[in-house]
Amino acid sequence: MSYNSLNIAIIEYDVAWADKRANLDIVGNALARLPHEIDLVVLPEMFSTGFITESREVAASLAERNTQDTINWLHDAAAAHSVAIAGSFLAHTASQLYNRAFFIEPGGDDTFYDKRHLFGMGGEDGIYNRGVTFAPTVRFRGWNIKLVVCYDLRFPAWCRNNFVKDTYDLLAVVANWPHARQHPWHTLLAARAIENLSYVCGANRSGIDPHGVDYSAGSSAMYDYKGLRCDPQAMAIGGGNVYMYTLDRQALSRFREKFPAWKDADNAKLVL
Repeated sequence: MSYNSLNIAIIEYDVAWADKRANLDIVGNALARLPHEIDLVVLPEMFSTGFITESREVAASLAERNTQDTINWLHDAAAAHSVAIAGSFLAHTASQLYNRAFFIEPGGDDTFYDKRHLFGMGGEDGIYNRGVTFAPTVRFRGWNIKLVVCYDLRFPAWCRNNFVKDTYDLLAVVANWPHARQHPWHTLLAARAIENLSYVCGANRSGIDPHGVDYSAGSSAMYDYKGLRCDPQAMAIGGGNVYMYTLDRQALSRFREKFPAWKDADNAKLVL
C-alpha cells in the first residue's frame, strides 16, 4: 500500500518525575483524544520517568526490560489506537542501564535503539551505558523513519541520510532539551532537515524538573526538507499539548528530484 501522507502527533507534557503511572495516564488520555487518522505518535525522551541522573541506584530502581510493564502498555496502546508510538524509556539489560528509544507498531512489531551520545555535562554518562549499534531506520506505512535521541542531534554524521541504502524520509528526535538551549535546538533541527533533504520531528518535554531545569512549552517542532518550521494543529491536554502535522510524500519526492544535493555527498562511512 502507498501512503502519500503521514499524520504525526507530538505529545509534549510536563513529565512527572519518577512516576510511571502518572505519565502513562497523561499519554493514555492524549491518545484517546487523537483524531483517528493519526499514524505516528512521538513522545519525549524518557517519557515515563523524566531524565533521571540523581544516581545509578535511583535509575536502576526505575529501569525495565523490553518485556515489562511500560513496553507492554505501549504495545497495547498502539494496537488499541492503530498508531505507531516512538519515544525513549529507562531500560536495563542484565546489569547495564540504557536510555532506550523505541518504535512500537500497532501490529506488534517493535524496534529499539540505545542512545549512543550520552550527555556528559548532565551526568548521563555516569549513570547509563552507551549504545553500541547504529540508529535504526524503520519502515512504517510506506515511510522510512530514522530514530535518534536528544544529544544525538548535535552529531550530523550520526544523523546522516544514506540515499544509496536505507534512505529516510523523517528523522524523529525524542528529547529533553532545556529552555536555555532553545536556539541550538531549533537550529540543529532545521540543519538536519536541510542537509538530509528530510522532514525532521523534534519531540520535547515541557515544565520544570526537580533539578530546576526549565523546558519550554511549545518547543516541540516539525521542520520540512527546506528547513522551514511547519505549522501544527494544536490541542491542549492535561499537563501539556499535542501538536499534529501531515507530511506530504509527493512534495518531498519532488524537492529531492529538483534539488538532488545528495548526489554530490562525500562517500564517507561511519564506524562505531
